[in-house]
Amino acid sequence: MTDDKKQQLQHRMDALRGKYCKQLPAKYQEIEDSWKEYQTDLNNPDFLDTFYRLIHTFKGTASTFGFVKQADVCFEIQKLLIDAKGNHKTLTQDVIAVINKLLANFKVIINTPAKK
Repeated sequence: MTDDKKQQLQHRMDALRGKYCKQLPAKYQEIEDSWKEYQTDLNNPDFLDTFYRLIHTFKGTASTFGFVKQADVCFEIQKLLIDAKGNHKTLTQDVIAVINKLLANFKVIINTPAKK
C-alpha cells in the first residue's frame, strides 16, 4: 500500500472515530437506561438480554475505534453477565453492585480519547 493510500485510509478512520466519539454519551445513556430497566424487574430475562447485547456491541465497536478503556469496562461487565447466564442464574446483589461500580467508572471515562 502506498503512503498516499495509507494516509487516505487513516483520514477516513479518523473521521469515523470522530463521528463515533460524538455518539459515546448517547450510547452510554442507552446502556445505563437498559441497566435501570433490568433492575426494575430482576427476573425478566429480556431486560438482561438487552443489556448484554448493548454491552457486547459497545465493547466491539469501542475496541475497533481505539476506545480501549471503555471497551475494557464493557469486557468486565460482559464477563459477569456471561458467568451468570452460563450458570442459569439471576445476578446476585454482589454482582449488581460490581456492575454499578463499573458503570459509574464507565460514565467517568466515556469521553476519554481513543488511541490511534
